[in-house]
Amino acid sequence: MNDFIVVYSTELMRRIRSRPFQIGLLIGIVSIALFTKLPDLLRGAASHTTDVVLAAPAGVLDRAKTLLANDYAIVATTTDTSPPSAAALKARKATAWISIANANGLKVTVYAKDPSKNWGIAGRRLAPLNVALATDVSQARLATLMAVPVDVRALDAHFSSAAQADAAEGIAFTLLIFLYMLILINSQLVMSSVAEEKTSRIAELLVASISPVPLLYGKIAVATTLALLQLAIWVTVGILLGANGMHSGRTIDPGAMLGGGVTVTEIVSFLILFLLGFGQLSMLMAGLGSLVNRTEDLGSVSIPVVMPVVFAFILAIVAIQVPDLPWIVGVSFLPLVSPFVMFARIAVTDVPIWQIVLCVAINVVALWAIAIAAGKLYRVGMLLYGRAPNLKQVWQVIRS
Repeated sequence: MNDFIVVYSTELMRRIRSRPFQIGLLIGIVSIALFTKLPDLLRGAASHTTDVVLAAPAGVLDRAKTLLANDYAIVATTTDTSPPSAAALKARKATAWISIANANGLKVTVYAKDPSKNWGIAGRRLAPLNVALATDVSQARLATLMAVPVDVRALDAHFSSAAQADAAEGIAFTLLIFLYMLILINSQLVMSSVAEEKTSRIAELLVASISPVPLLYGKIAVATTLALLQLAIWVTVGILLGANGMHSGRTIDPGAMLGGGVTVTEIVSFLILFLLGFGQLSMLMAGLGSLVNRTEDLGSVSIPVVMPVVFAFILAIVAIQVPDLPWIVGVSFLPLVSPFVMFARIAVTDVPIWQIVLCVAINVVALWAIAIAAGKLYRVGMLLYGRAPNLKQVWQVIRS
């Protein structure tokens, strides 16, 4: 126990003071800040691309402007419906010129810098006006008749409204990204640290004074502590930047999303599944890293372990959409995969308690088995130089 405490305290201070950790933490903060403000940036860019000039006959212009105002930023209007020049469009700093003619029904012509955009929406918005001009029914009455209200009510569901379901999916996806980044990046840092100590021969001095197993577990504990520290800082930044709350409409502000709407069950399950997933992957990474004689070989060694995590992240995205699909339920119990898939299911649906308990139990057993195997690999691998062992030798070490 004393060896573990010594390793933990020493390694923790060394990692916190290291430049790579500080730079990575800063990059994470900047990334969260950009991600939090991304909806505003995209909204501003989108509004700029819909700056239009509206041209229509005098009796149609004002009514058409009212119908199109929600979809386009109308920077100028005119009753001249003749084709515009590129210079006229540029002079008004617009991206398109929408010209409406009224001869036996409305006809819309769009002169756009980017014809690939969905300009057909203008025709759909002007449909009530087109019918109103051809009939005795008022435009306002037509707009009311064409907007058929749809009331969606939950029946034996996890959420009471579509907006609540959308917010939950956004929260689940954001936390999945955190889970993926923290597990993958920090476990690879553990592997790099182990390989660096071995290739620089520092491992020989460490193993001579401290038992290999406490040394390994101390490194894993430090990596877990730093990952939780990163998570706390990143979430705090997201909460502070999103303190003004969600924006209007169905667009989700990640900052506000991190600050509210997350249940206690989701927080607890996130932390438990993170610890289990990170423990499993980092143990595997450390054990395999101890077998590497050159840091150049880290990539080829880590790929077989990284691929299940990438696969699990993809499955988790699927699980957000269809959490109760039978095969999704099945893979949510697999070690290395379940921390992602099971959390996605918990975030968007009511998962039976027995499934959560069984998932945690399976992953605890898997972590215990991986820890034993990784400890054996680490104990032998850190002092093994020269030719890398083959799979048969690795299996013999694990069985011993």
